[in-house]
Amino acid sequence: METTRLTQGTKRRYSGEQTGRSNYRSDDGNIEGSAPVGASSACPQRTPRTRDEGIAALSYDAKDHDEAYFKDIYTTEPNFARLGQEYPEFGSLLKDGVHLDFTNPAAVMALTKTLLKSDFGLEINLPSNRLCPPVPNRHNYILWLKDLLDSTSSSYTELYEAERKVMGLDIGTGASLIYPLLGCAQRLGWRFIATDIDAETLASARANARLNGLESRIRIVERGGSGEALIPLDELGIENIDFVMVNPPFYGSERELLDLARQKSQPPHSACTGAPVEMVCEGGEVKFVGRMIDESLSLGVRVQWYTAMLGKLSSLEALVEVLKRHNINNFAVTTFVQGSKTRRWGLAWSFISRRSSLEASRGLLGSNIAKKYLPPITAVTIYKNASQAPGLIQPLKTMLESLDLRQWAWDEKRLRGVGFSEGNVWSRAYRRKRAGVRADEGTVKKPETSVPSPDVSRCAFGFSVSMLPESPDKPTAILLHWLQGDDELLFESFTGLIRRCLRKDAVDSS
Repeated sequence: METTRLTQGTKRRYSGEQTGRSNYRSDDGNIEGSAPVGASSACPQRTPRTRDEGIAALSYDAKDHDEAYFKDIYTTEPNFARLGQEYPEFGSLLKDGVHLDFTNPAAVMALTKTLLKSDFGLEINLPSNRLCPPVPNRHNYILWLKDLLDSTSSSYTELYEAERKVMGLDIGTGASLIYPLLGCAQRLGWRFIATDIDAETLASARANARLNGLESRIRIVERGGSGEALIPLDELGIENIDFVMVNPPFYGSERELLDLARQKSQPPHSACTGAPVEMVCEGGEVKFVGRMIDESLSLGVRVQWYTAMLGKLSSLEALVEVLKRHNINNFAVTTFVQGSKTRRWGLAWSFISRRSSLEASRGLLGSNIAKKYLPPITAVTIYKNASQAPGLIQPLKTMLESLDLRQWAWDEKRLRGVGFSEGNVWSRAYRRKRAGVRADEGTVKKPETSVPSPDVSRCAFGFSVSMLPESPDKPTAILLHWLQGDDELLFESFTGLIRRCLRKDAVDSS
């Protein structure tokens, strides 16, 4: 039996959602409660790693960078009781050894420091009058960036490549310098430029870079304010970077901040230590990211991914409309979930035609968002039949090799093929025309079978087709991923071609 389904995106979450109670604050000071995390039996506890097991200090070797570890850190709630025992300063702030009072600024700051130390081997110091960032929420942004970059690398492998050198720009890095610190702790090939406009914030950020021995990988730059470029590549003497990230101020004015605080039916559940310079900008986050979009229209492919974290779904929708007005159709949206109520949204766009994974581009499970704000689908599972799937590999390869592809390569170990074409080379009209040309020439062109070369970056369409095993030796589905191109109709047409091929061969083999 043949079935077709969309490959679902993955929602990164802070695990407070699993118990229906949140235990971490948001940037605007909101918190959804104070949960006895260490004592909860409803949520499985994370097994801590020791220093000898890998993620404990920045001096560890590359072999200790376990990508699965980083993805799984906050899928279960941190065990406050264990953390309190391991870190006495944090433990002294727990009530009954398991509860944390989120209305206490010292407790909020101690939690951030403890999680960074325990889970990433990072040390930070923070001024008491600056935002104390929630670690899981910030970590989720880094995970999303990794998904975007890994699925759109120029090698088309759709894998993490440890040897790849990546440069990112963090706009408004904050006193904690948390994004560059988290990125550098997880991937040795990553470097950052971190900008800010506030002298006290910059001093703290530089101190945190020194504290972790990362001055050589994090370049901290002071910016002047609204009149200067947010993405100053020319001023910094940089031709290209891999990504830009920003977590812009939510509020358009200090009055808006105060008015919204007064309108809340209950007082904040968490201490908010942020300064106005961190939480307020003229026009709020929509205008701020709108400036980024304007700059990106000039910079174009000099940045592979422009990204932003947003505090309101309405902001995401407004900014997607701006992208569409500029005919930018290669974009990605996602949700960062933290607890049962606190939610943030991610928006990314690119002028390079490489398409991200569906997990990265449509990671909005559970969000009430209209279809018109979603990017094109980039992956479809087009066949699912455990008994017939193994015998379809060769017929599928034969069919693809018969097409006039610019390049085609099959990886037997990964059961994955990658191909590129100059357009719709599978239509009947094209194939009849091509057959006539070949007859006149008296030769048949053989498809390329080598590893994709750099010139395929100009091809109108790129794809990968993979056999997905339910177990390591039992393929049960075929996944088609749109790797490259601007025309989603080409992907839809190609999907139909593969589906028909699989249906025919399944019938023939039955």
